[in-house]
Amino acid sequence: MKKLFYLACCLVLAMGVGCAITNYDLITDDDGSAVNTNGKAAIMPSSQIGTLWPDGMDESFSMVDQKANGDRTLTTYNNFTTDGIFIDWLYCSPDWNGCSMVTASDPQVGDVSIFDFTLNVNCAGIRSLSYVLSTTRYYGECGRAMASISDRISLMNMGNITVQNGVEGLLYNLNRGNFTFSVSNNAGVTSNIPLVGDATMFVNPARRQLTVDLTNSLLANTGRGLADFVRNYGTDVTTVTFTLNGISKSWDVGNMNADKITANMNKTF
Repeated sequence: MKKLFYLACCLVLAMGVGCAITNYDLITDDDGSAVNTNGKAAIMPSSQIGTLWPDGMDESFSMVDQKANGDRTLTTYNNFTTDGIFIDWLYCSPDWNGCSMVTASDPQVGDVSIFDFTLNVNCAGIRSLSYVLSTTRYYGECGRAMASISDRISLMNMGNITVQNGVEGLLYNLNRGNFTFSVSNNAGVTSNIPLVGDATMFVNPARRQLTVDLTNSLLANTGRGLADFVRNYGTDVTTVTFTLNGISKSWDVGNMNADKITANMNKTF
């Protein structure tokens, strides 16, 4: 009986080549700080492998959800097709309908095991899952941390082509009519910070550089409005959201000092 069980296990391993990621590298920004993915981000695969069955093909893929402190949750899903077509990663999306075959907790500090996970045997594709693995960031991720292609095109169309300091780029005028600035703490308090006065923003897409002109003294009122929020409702994490003509981008910011913000406003303007 033991030999039969062993042969059955080997057959399953030989027949199924799907894998689930249970341990992943820290996702960092250019400055080395941990990135909050703002939900699930698809992990770009180094290769795509399909398992063919009489009714169709299973293709497993994984997603990572990383918090601002670097703690990650990894989930593995199945792409089932009857025509053998793999997922197209050219324009990848973090959205996927269906349950996860494998869910793994991957804390940045104090991880008990790099191969700990929970298995959902009721999910499609579980028949093709054979391995769990720890991996580095082969080709990175795609998710909500980066604006979608359509949003990026829309943002570029909003700018006016101009030249500053001999460099060609896009110039944006930020005002109360097209730009909003909101903050939210981790206790559920949200506030819109009024933009008083205009500001301009110059973007060089080729160099990935951005300059914001804040020399308008009226903008000091905006800074003081932020200081008031931090002073009254500040917590260890503040979510800052900028919205330009309906397109939004959010960041999680650590402890902010209201007195320093006020002092800078008073000193600058």
